[in-house]
Amino acid sequence: MPLQILVPFDNSEPAREALEYAFELFSDAEITVLTVVDLSDVHHTPEALGELFTEEEAEGVRAEVKDQLEAAEEFSEEHGITIQTATRVGAPSKVIVEYAQTEDVDHIVMGSHGRSGVTRILLGSVAEVVVRRSPVPVTVVR
Repeated sequence: MPLQILVPFDNSEPAREALEYAFELFSDAEITVLTVVDLSDVHHTPEALGELFTEEEAEGVRAEVKDQLEAAEEFSEEHGITIQTATRVGAPSKVIVEYAQTEDVDHIVMGSHGRSGVTRILLGSVAEVVVRRSPVPVTVVR
């Protein structure tokens, strides 16, 4: 059975570099690209109290996820690699670790935005949390 590799993907440059690295390092593996919808990024309006999303917000989230997954698929086609895609909702670091646990992932390859200092303290580091909590090895590409 081939290795199961997870690559969290948000179509940023670090995520694209991580995906390319996964292609090179694990050329015979099954690679799953995971896009995480972070609900903390959704802005609520007074009219939307009691609702998770306004229709406009929901459509925006759907379009962003579709764009990210299409970008990953196009990128993989350029490299002659077939990927699987998945989408989950929640806090990115928590979702990535839970996905690795429940889907029998063997290795995670992820990008890092390289934040440091106050920015890292205020925004946190998804890669750092995943490295600390992951049940499988993690390669962070910077």
